[in-house]
Amino acid sequence: MLDFTPEEKKIILFLLYLGFCGLILSNLIKAWPQTKKLVYPGVELAKVNLNKIGLEEIQRLSLIPPKIARQIIEYRNIHQRFTSLEELKDVKGIGPKRYEKLKSIFFIE
Repeated sequence: MLDFTPEEKKIILFLLYLGFCGLILSNLIKAWPQTKKLVYPGVELAKVNLNKIGLEEIQRLSLIPPKIARQIIEYRNIHQRFTSLEELKDVKGIGPKRYEKLKSIFFIE
């Protein structure tokens, strides 16, 4: 009925093996979440200087809505510059949760 060549059999076995390994890894991650870092190592994104970034560049960042991007620039213009990342908390619309996300993408120079 199914007459595969030896090469086709090897390919089918290899694909089954890959699928089985993926299933094991998926279940392993669900059972022990700390193994996720071993399987999917984190990617560190380049940080952006908060005192030099422009409005258009901030708006391109997916973590920041346009309204908050404008407020960050307005705050920086009023205070001349940011002296620490903690000042982001003073920008209207940036609470503790958003601040935690933003401090990983900005730096102060």
